[in-house]
Amino acid sequence: MRVLVVGGGFAGAMAAVRLAGRSKGRVEVTVVNPRAAFVNRIRMHHVAVGRPVPFPSLSGLLGSGVTFVEGYVTALEPELGRAEVSGPAGIRTVSFDRVILATGSTTERAPIAGHQHVYGVGDIDAAHGLRPALASLSEGSTVTVVGGGLTGLETVAEIAESRTDLDARLLTAGEIGGWFDTRGQEYVRGTLARLRVDAVGGTRVRAAEPGRLHLDSGIEVPSDLTVWCGGFAAPPLPRESGIAVDEQGAVLTDAAMRSISHPSVLAVGDSGHAPGPRGGRYSMSCQFAFPSGAHAADVLLREALDDAGENPGREDADALDLGFLGRCVSLGRRAAILQLTDKEDVATGRSAVTGRTAVMIKRVQLAGMAAAVSTERRVPGLVRWPKGEPVTARHTQTVTG
Repeated sequence: MRVLVVGGGFAGAMAAVRLAGRSKGRVEVTVVNPRAAFVNRIRMHHVAVGRPVPFPSLSGLLGSGVTFVEGYVTALEPELGRAEVSGPAGIRTVSFDRVILATGSTTERAPIAGHQHVYGVGDIDAAHGLRPALASLSEGSTVTVVGGGLTGLETVAEIAESRTDLDARLLTAGEIGGWFDTRGQEYVRGTLARLRVDAVGGTRVRAAEPGRLHLDSGIEVPSDLTVWCGGFAAPPLPRESGIAVDEQGAVLTDAAMRSISHPSVLAVGDSGHAPGPRGGRYSMSCQFAFPSGAHAADVLLREALDDAGENPGREDADALDLGFLGRCVSLGRRAAILQLTDKEDVATGRSAVTGRTAVMIKRVQLAGMAAAVSTERRVPGLVRWPKGEPVTARHTQTVTG
């Protein structure tokens, strides 16, 4: 079996090394990625403010058992098992029997008038674009972060701490820190206040123009630089390839990560919309990316063994059984919060861990992304994840897009 993995991030790299290692030569694995480096997505706010961020070699991380091709998949034909790749070595065709889409997500364009005046930070291209714009601001300039989710909180805190000469503002439609439990909310708000962030909840931005933002309330506020952290969207490759996707462009899959419209296609991480325990989508995060990639690898390994007659009588892999544990959010270098959650990623009451303990946990998490891939490469099948409430692998849903 020939398996093409499109994308070498958390989910794609994990899927590739696990499948190559566990198949012991039965499966040929090729990874196509636009960059030769492994990008740690949860450090994009660090890139934006100029903090040193390591970018290890992706081919080195994947190891000799995986073929790495640097480039973009510009055309994908699932029915023909063929992909066109454009990269530094030119244009080439890669043939496959199965394909794992792990293209991740990109910063969603701000759905407001004047969106061209707004920056993002959710992916490496956006972070690289924001970095020089932020560095060029003079003392006393105002930076506004729009969106009070976890990405918005990490971004505004990092900017406020690293650029104390700027006026930092956070605007969000919801409550400040509203996702956290009571203790967590108090900690988040207190930390932002200590960092002198002007945090305003219950506010929506209607339009942007150079130097200012127009709010739904009719008020205009100054903003020399605006960072949009309002949401993410999947790259257009699946939709352009005729694969069934949701409104954000993520591939609609069953609970075994397999496309509901193209059985030869699996989608993992942010690029896939797999049904969660109660039919909703799993939260986009590294907690879903790694297990989804590993699970897709196990699905294809079992299929390869069946094809070779080495797995007689076994059905296809079960549905992904994943339970969340918590979210660790940095608020600058000296503050962090670990919010424990239930298995469906909902904050549980009065269980937030804060202070130095949370800071150390966050540092371990940041350093552990590449380590998780290299560990799986050295000991295939080692990576495990907490269990949740399983759903049927044959669950389907309405196709849109």
